[in-house]
Amino acid sequence: MINTSPAARKYLRAVRGQLDAPKEDRERLLARLAQAVSAYVEENPEAGAEELAAAFGSPNRCAAELLAECDPRLVARVRRRRRQGLAAIIAVLVLLVALMTVRFLTIKEALSGYIEIYITEDEPFTMNEDHTTVQR
Repeated sequence: MINTSPAARKYLRAVRGQLDAPKEDRERLLARLAQAVSAYVEENPEAGAEELAAAFGSPNRCAAELLAECDPRLVARVRRRRRQGLAAIIAVLVLLVALMTVRFLTIKEALSGYIEIYITEDEPFTMNEDHTTVQR
């Protein structure tokens, strides 16, 4: 990536997050945008997030304009894969929570079957002269 200001790097990361394009197209579009942002920052070294958004549009709008150059079918495929990946992650998390709940309930049920026993201390036994025990 081109050496840019922290605000420019943050802006480019925000655009990257919104850019639902195939990897090759995404990298090509981001490289072109990074060059334009770098040139803008060179001319305006004090430019912050607001100035970048004014010059290039909000990250959502900038990403939408860049996506307009891509094949809509490929963009739809990337978005569908992202949704499927997110759905898979959610399904795994729900399954883990369900398994942990079942495990917790089975452990709780198993432990509830134990009887609490309290040991009390009685008077100690003593030995007689003939070596027999007697309780006092």
